[in-house]
Amino acid sequence: MRSAVLVLGLCALFPLLCGACFRSQLEEGATHCQDETDKTWHAVGSSWRNSRCFECSCETNLMSCCEGLATVTGYSDDCVVKYDYTKCTFEVINKNNPSEECEYEAVLK
Repeated sequence: MRSAVLVLGLCALFPLLCGACFRSQLEEGATHCQDETDKTWHAVGSSWRNSRCFECSCETNLMSCCEGLATVTGYSDDCVVKYDYTKCTFEVINKNNPSEECEYEAVLK
């Protein structure tokens, strides 16, 4: 029970601590947003996923992007998180034996 409370507490605090989303105010009358990562332009009313797996949307006066990939915690020091930005997935693998998957405790978004 204590672990569940801790995980719920961390999930609630994570966006505040890590800034999982960011927003940019558009100039009045703007018809497009520029993705700050890819430098691509997107029409107002559209949404997209960029090359770093951020989920973005372009609204009348605002562009917003949120992390699309999770943050993984609670894995051992001999493991590493390997992100695949072409598929927007991840795996936790052993540093010395990449074919061996590692256990992890939580996935936070």
